Amino acid sequence: MFRPYSRLPAAALLLSAVVTCGAAQAASGPCPEAAGIVRTVYNNTDKPDAQGRIRLKEGHAIVTLSDADVGAPFAVACKAWPANPDLLLVAVPLMQDTPDPENGHVGDLDVLVLDKQTLQVRQRRRLVGLMSDDAVRIAGLAFDTARYDVATDKRAFGIRIEREGASRANPFDETSLRLFTVHDNELRLVLDGMSVNRSSGVWDTTCAGEFSESAVSLAIGDTQRRGYRDLIATESHSASRASMQQGDCKEKTVKQGKTRHTLTFDGKRYRIPAALRSMDRDSAG
Repeated sequence: MFRPYSRLPAAALLLSAVVTCGAAQAASGPCPEAAGIVRTVYNNTDKPDAQGRIRLKEGHAIVTLSDADVGAPFAVACKAWPANPDLLLVAVPLMQDTPDPENGHVGDLDVLVLDKQTLQVRQRRRLVGLMSDDAVRIAGLAFDTARYDVATDKRAFGIRIEREGASRANPFDETSLRLFTVHDNELRLVLDGMSVNRSSGVWDTTCAGEFSESAVSLAIGDTQRRGYRDLIATESHSASRASMQQGDCKEKTVKQGKTRHTLTFDGKRYRIPAALRSMDRDSAG
């Protein structure tokens, strides 16, 4: 069966923090601590409504506890940090009321590092507007705890956000990656919105069309600048064309290749080349 666009083979999607390392760990799953996190972090003891939502007193933001269909991908996500077993990584979408959610959402993302036992905040950072969407919808949010050893004594953790376009004639799908480190007891955003997977196309919704795909593998470089090692991003990209031939829809690869990018740290963040900047890169403050 012809598919208007699809991801690259699974082997091309491995996102490694070390040249010989395995795939990134991106699954977050349900967050059983969500209710306790809301009580402790936001000092809110209200009971959730039938859809698992709580309205915070400060800012009137809506927090969704359940990752059921009604909440995902705007529910609280959490994951134990393998590099620091006493810590819990938490992402809390702080959503605002919208007249018609079918036309988009408005919200921020609160990123937290908590003491796993007490749920007390160790570090936190709010990314303003990151959970807002419109025609290109947020479809998933997950932590990535691969071995991102960006400095001798510093391991980063990541958050991936997947967005999907609503247009059937112009399909679009992108997963962005952000990396965070703890520096001087502050949660630092060191990689802000790099596209690690992207698919797009233009077609007649029957067969004929043109499509493109890209996937990025990430490795830690040997050199460092301003205390952080370079990141080596290898982008695998391809383009294909589909057309009807003798009654069958045939797709043909017309271009493919790899491009190597070196991301250097400028003292605040890694510089992302234009070709790898995600569409949500500038939405976070």
